[in-house]
Amino acid sequence: MAQSKLTPLTAFLRLLPRLALILLLLLAPSADGSEGAVPPEENWNRENLARIAALAPSSNTGFSFVVVGDTQGPNSKFPMVLSAILKEEGILFVFDLGDLVNYATDEEYEETFFRHVRGLDVPFLTCASNHDHFKSKRAANYSRLFGTPHYYSFSVANAAFIVLDNGQDYSMTEEQFLWLERELAVAAEKPVRFVMMHRPISDPRPSRKGTVVPKRKPHDMTENGRTQDAARLSALLDEWGVTMVFAGHIHSYYRGTWGRTPYIITGGGGGGLHDSGTEASFHHYVRVDVPPDGRVTYKVVPVRKMVAPQIALNR
Repeated sequence: MAQSKLTPLTAFLRLLPRLALILLLLLAPSADGSEGAVPPEENWNRENLARIAALAPSSNTGFSFVVVGDTQGPNSKFPMVLSAILKEEGILFVFDLGDLVNYATDEEYEETFFRHVRGLDVPFLTCASNHDHFKSKRAANYSRLFGTPHYYSFSVANAAFIVLDNGQDYSMTEEQFLWLERELAVAAEKPVRFVMMHRPISDPRPSRKGTVVPKRKPHDMTENGRTQDAARLSALLDEWGVTMVFAGHIHSYYRGTWGRTPYIITGGGGGGLHDSGTEASFHHYVRVDVPPDGRVTYKVVPVRKMVAPQIALNR
């Protein structure tokens, strides 16, 4: 008996259940809480450190970089801030102080961060934050995409950079504190020493009744009662004469000192702003110029509109 020939429509209808199953598997969350579309990046920071090393000037030549923080969504203004950053001339790299995302899924990293910075001529570094850890549930996503350990160091010309991870449990592990002590000793050989981290050591904003932010809890390393760790970190930075500490977490701009150590809080990279109605509340980034003589200058740049054209792309 001759076998009946399937029409194209009948063959397609028979394949539909299999196609639907494949689609569900692709879109289903993975075991670590990530979504279906996985960004191809791995060890992002390591790769960008290699790019910086290839581009870095000699020790007797100055350089410039940009610091930005808290670029997460939803409705992030990060594309607007980034368009302004890319108009800066002579920038060696950009450093993002964390809170790249809200919930640390692969899909969110792709939509909020990678699709904006992938392919840029300028290297882009990051540090881990509380949102990148997402209550410790999805720190594995950050680890896979950006590399481990989350804390690291590097040097450019006459400057040393120490990058901390104080995003998990509001503080740092004992292992990281011991590592920091060793790194500060090594960094002392450089005339300029920067420390980059997400959470501030202490919150500079007023918190008493009748002030701008009444009855506000501190938004810093002491949020979970870890005051001893905050004091320990401040003492270490004072002891080794750190040039400047950069932190985010507070979505505003502040500058001052913790103990004897100068700090800049720059959290206006695109996320919803804090301290509405105050002079500190605006989207911005900070340009840092490091000349050979070590007399570093810092320029906060407000961003209130998209800057076009955005041309610094490596096609």
